[in-house]
Amino acid sequence: MRRAILVLAMLLLMCSGAVFADHHEANAGVAAVPVGADGAGLAFPGGAYEFVIHAHEGDSLTFATMLAQSNDGFLAPNEYGIALYDMGAPVSGDVTDQIYYWDLGTERNEPIGEGMFQAPRQTLPNSGPAGDGMVRLASELGDNLSYPTADELVAVTIRAGDMGEFTVRIENVSDMGMYPSPITPVFWIIEPHDDMMMDDDMMDDDMAKDDDMMDDDEMAKDDDMMMDDDEMAKDDDMMMDDMMMKQGVLFTSGQPDYGHGLEALAEDGDPSALAAHHGVMMDDMMMGDMMMSDMMKMMDDDMMDDDM
Repeated sequence: MRRAILVLAMLLLMCSGAVFADHHEANAGVAAVPVGADGAGLAFPGGAYEFVIHAHEGDSLTFATMLAQSNDGFLAPNEYGIALYDMGAPVSGDVTDQIYYWDLGTERNEPIGEGMFQAPRQTLPNSGPAGDGMVRLASELGDNLSYPTADELVAVTIRAGDMGEFTVRIENVSDMGMYPSPITPVFWIIEPHDDMMMDDDMMDDDMAKDDDMMDDDEMAKDDDMMMDDDEMAKDDDMMMDDMMMKQGVLFTSGQPDYGHGLEALAEDGDPSALAAHHGVMMDDMMMGDMMMSDMMKMMDDDMMDDDM
């Protein structure tokens, strides 16, 4: 019976995740215009993106922006996102320590700012050799290349307003470190609190109630059919680990890319596919033209630097 409850709980969690994803897809967007700019474009060192969100207690913020001088590197929180409330109070302040530099794993990496298959220098999008396909922290790659930490690239702050309003600022500070690079337009999404998540106490209570309802004959019959206690406990622990493993709304560390558009953002700086997947309307042709124009400017600047 305990096994049946665990299986049922797993199915409930899977279903609830799908429902919440569909329900909350509208609370997402793209920040494409750098602060002070006239139109969409890259945020160069010293520049920033800002956007306003609305969230309820229990909601978390997830976003992604590409490091333009990389193959498929992007900046984002972990799978849990950034909690927007702390003990019922809206969060306000610097949250850079919750941001990480990730590798999408879809394209083989080259030294940052030097690779011929990186967006500023490649002749065509998606022309680089494929990577191993797994999303992970760049710091865990072990490929003998050097990677920055997120705080060497961006400073992220959240300013709480009234009625659940928050202003998010992602500032490019990469000129202060070893890897100066533009960052690309930001895709963001608010992830709701999963009210159907069963905590350990709830599951223990349900199991206890179920055990009380079983009469002695049924319990004896079940005992005869159960595998040995140690093996049962081990299997249950593995099942619980699978149930409780957090699946990120944009990606999950150690797993392949979902194929929902993050590859286009992480390799080419284009958030339009992610936006479309999550129901955000935007002019993807304008985004593509804007990105190519800025990338060409970056490539021209690189060539001028080389000539000097």
